[in-house]
Amino acid sequence: MDGTSEVIAAHKTARMSGEERREQIVRVAMRLFAERGFRGTTTREIAHAAGVSEAMIFRHFATKEDLYRAILDAKTCAIEMFNACAEFKPLLKAMERGDDRAFFENLARLILDHHKTDMEFTRLLFYSVLEGHQFHHMFIERYVHKVNDLLIAHIAARQRAGTIRKMDPRIITRAFICMVVHHSFTNNLLDKEHTLLDISNEEAARAFTEILLYGVSAKRRRAARRRGGSRKRGT
Repeated sequence: MDGTSEVIAAHKTARMSGEERREQIVRVAMRLFAERGFRGTTTREIAHAAGVSEAMIFRHFATKEDLYRAILDAKTCAIEMFNACAEFKPLLKAMERGDDRAFFENLARLILDHHKTDMEFTRLLFYSVLEGHQFHHMFIERYVHKVNDLLIAHIAARQRAGTIRKMDPRIITRAFICMVVHHSFTNNLLDKEHTLLDISNEEAARAFTEILLYGVSAKRRRAARRRGGSRKRGT
């Protein structure tokens, strides 16, 4: 950046409102954490990259934990705010009408699209796990547990309705999420050329939903039992 550009950037930073400055600090911190990890990034470096003083960082975020929470708030839609999040509307409508296929397919596509468009946040989580940092614990506590509970509650309700076979809803939840997340991590991190499997997010969401519903369908389970009983009587 030349001298003129630095002056312009500094002028723009100086004219920011408090909320704009706070959002800018969050964006810069997120980028640096994703590039260098949590241990490799200091508040002084964040301040320098954001064009503010280190004191300004702590004016907006009294502790590093406050900064981590702000990153989570910027990147996740809390469960209690689902009704206000447009991206979750199809998911909620599918739940209301008991449409299992639409529910799981929309959830899978939501996860896949999010990972594809924002791998920065995924790198943040990986750095946190590898460094033993608290960020991924905060993410699990504030988001993953709640999404998990939502899925488990939906599956349990559908089991009571007789459409999903009786088995631990937590296992069904884990199986589905693992299919989706493994595919996403493979295509977005390990195999970016998609040499192993080259399909769109829509195709993947439909396929994983089909696999899940085929395996947990109560109707298929009952039909299989009837076929088994018929064969036994015929012998």
